[in-house]
Amino acid sequence: MGIAGIGRIIFWSGGSLWIGQALGPSEMHAHHAVQLAIALSDRVEFRTDNAAPWQAYAGAVIPPDLPHTFQAPGRMIAHLFCAPESALGRGLIGRFGAGGIVGVPPAEIAPLAAGLRRKFDAGDPDEELEAAALEVLYALSGTAPAGAVDPRILRATAFIDRLLAEPLDLESVARHVGLSAGRFRHLFVAETGISFRAYLLWTRLNRALELGYAGTSWTDAAHAANFADAAHLSRTARRTYGFAPSSMRQVSPGVARMAG
Repeated sequence: MGIAGIGRIIFWSGGSLWIGQALGPSEMHAHHAVQLAIALSDRVEFRTDNAAPWQAYAGAVIPPDLPHTFQAPGRMIAHLFCAPESALGRGLIGRFGAGGIVGVPPAEIAPLAAGLRRKFDAGDPDEELEAAALEVLYALSGTAPAGAVDPRILRATAFIDRLLAEPLDLESVARHVGLSAGRFRHLFVAETGISFRAYLLWTRLNRALELGYAGTSWTDAAHAANFADAAHLSRTARRTYGFAPSSMRQVSPGVARMAG
């Protein structure tokens, strides 16, 4: 695979921002996160079947676990991801649904896109881009959660986050929160909309990508998140985000802006 994009990737607890210039199209993929895609120049195109025609959007919300691919050759785009069990994720699903890709009204997305583009072009530091991305998500979802998350699930996800470098299974996490494996499995799916195994893989992948894009070797990043090796990490990234980690080129804050 060639270079898929050039830009900046910023992770925070429960979410991330991928912003820059797209080059090649993604592979067909699906992820645990709720995704907000924003065209910072022209449009970004999606489809959920490789035989289907591309659909163009100024902004679009992609629900969890929906196979899809995107392209925006030579254009500036931003992809914002948030966990579906978070207040932001629940708000987005509550507004846009979970049945398919839904466009955001162009008049609503345009000022949000312009604000993100200005900050990227100005080379603002990561924390300011992160704050701007969260403002966009709050603007589209509202700040009120669609329902409180069971505290046992919150304890479970915090436990998982602390032990990502170690082998983890459903039984050990269930014991940590005081539930039987069967009850925990049912509660986890009911609260998050995804299986425990899929959530664990998604969380490990994001940890490895965060380390790798911060300068850790891909081999060490893979091991730190309990992947067998860099090849295992790369295969997982391609299934989840549609690209190999090495196909993304990061730029540092303060560099000259990209065309598009």
